[in-house]
Amino acid sequence: MYRTTTLILLLLCFFRTKAQESDYIYEFGIGGGMSWAYGDINKSKAIYKPGGFISILVRYNANPRWAFATDLSTLQIKGDCKDFENSFPEGFRQSFDNRLWQLTFRPEFHFWNYGWINDYREKKHFVPFITTGLGGAFSCGDGDTGAAFCIPFGIGLKWKISPRVNTQLSCLFTRTFGDNADGIKDPYDCGSNAFANSDWIGSLVLSITFDFKQRCENCNKE
Repeated sequence: MYRTTTLILLLLCFFRTKAQESDYIYEFGIGGGMSWAYGDINKSKAIYKPGGFISILVRYNANPRWAFATDLSTLQIKGDCKDFENSFPEGFRQSFDNRLWQLTFRPEFHFWNYGWINDYREKKHFVPFITTGLGGAFSCGDGDTGAAFCIPFGIGLKWKISPRVNTQLSCLFTRTFGDNADGIKDPYDCGSNAFANSDWIGSLVLSITFDFKQRCENCNKE
C-alpha cells in the first residue's frame, strides 16, 4: 500500500513539473464506481444493489467548451423480486446477477471554459458539464446473454488539479434499446422491443485522466 501511494504521488509530481504553459489535446485515464439497473424488477429505486464499475477512457479536447470521450467499461448489476414484494410468472427467474460491457462515444459540454492556463478565455480549473452519446452494450450472466444499442446521458464535475492531471465525478444513466440487460425479458408478456419496456443502467463514477500531446501554442486555433 505504501509503495502504491508513493508511486501515485511521484506520477502526479512528474506531470506537474514537466507540464509547460500550454494546454493539451488528449487525455487517457481510468474510472471506478458503482452501477445499478432499472428494468423488470426495479422500476425506479436509485442505487439499488450497486455493483462495481470499472472503465478506461480516451478524451479529445476540441476546445475549452467541448470534449469528446470514448469509454470502455465493465459493470455488475443485480436484482431480486423479494426486495419489491412481487414475483414473476412461473418459468421466469426471480433474481439476476449479470456482468455488462459498454462501449460509448460521448460529447461533453462544459458550462465554463475548462483548462489550466487562465488566458483571455478565462479558463476555470473546476467546471460542471453535461453529456450524451451513443454506444453498444453486451450483458452476460446467469446463463443468459444479450446485446443492444444504448444512449448514455448525464451530468458531472471536472477538476483540473494540475496542468496535466484531471479528476471527474459523473452520474450517468444509460438507456439500452433492449430488454435483456438484466437477463429477464418481458415476464408479463406485455410486449418488449427497442422502444418499449427496455432496461436502464445508472452509474456513479470517479475517474482520473492524464493529458498528453501538447497543443500548438503558435497555432491560431483551439
